[in-house]
Amino acid sequence: MVTGRSSSNPFREQDPYSRDPLAASLEFRDWGVVRSYPSGSELFQQGAPADDVYFIHQGMVKLVWGEPSGKQTIVGLRWHGCLIGVPAVVTGQPCPTSAVTLVPSIMERITAEKFLQRLQTDPDFAWEIHQIQSREVHEQLNWLGEMACCSARSRLRRVFSRLTEVSKVQKNGTHTRVPLPLKQREMAELIAVTPEHLSRLLHELSKNGLLHLQDGCIVIPDTQALDSF
Repeated sequence: MVTGRSSSNPFREQDPYSRDPLAASLEFRDWGVVRSYPSGSELFQQGAPADDVYFIHQGMVKLVWGEPSGKQTIVGLRWHGCLIGVPAVVTGQPCPTSAVTLVPSIMERITAEKFLQRLQTDPDFAWEIHQIQSREVHEQLNWLGEMACCSARSRLRRVFSRLTEVSKVQKNGTHTRVPLPLKQREMAELIAVTPEHLSRLLHELSKNGLLHLQDGCIVIPDTQALDSF
């Protein structure tokens, strides 16, 4: 995997905190290191010691769980405003998943030592972290319920809806154009279907005029029609 590299146009010079109220409230600027990471950068590996926490300023990360035989699956996505690696750092256990950037991303890396020190001595900071983690647990529980009880078509629609919320969308009249950071194989992993079944679902949605894929993007003619399908 590709490791993170310092940006030729340092993100700090752009003052991310002026545009990121959450990062500003957490006051990372004095103790984290902001870096640019190309797509495909592995932040940490499943089973490795938890040495760092990452705060996502821009971009998207997939969490990948694998078994010893080599089979892997995507168990979650994280984006702007999310923290990566907190559970393993707090519990002192190995990382339960690997974390890999899906798109070029800008993140702040904080060492486990500094993070834990701040967490134990700053009640306001601890409360902010608690809120972030609670939102992620809430969303993950909803996703587990959908995986168990909802159809694959419903799960796919949910992923498209969430990507629309967190991505930079382009509007052209009633059409919505959303960048698709996942390959079709990865999308199939995320909603727990085979690539063949995903192709059938996408064909069905396209046949009904609800969306189509174009140049790495999802084009949605009518978001309300897709939500009600």
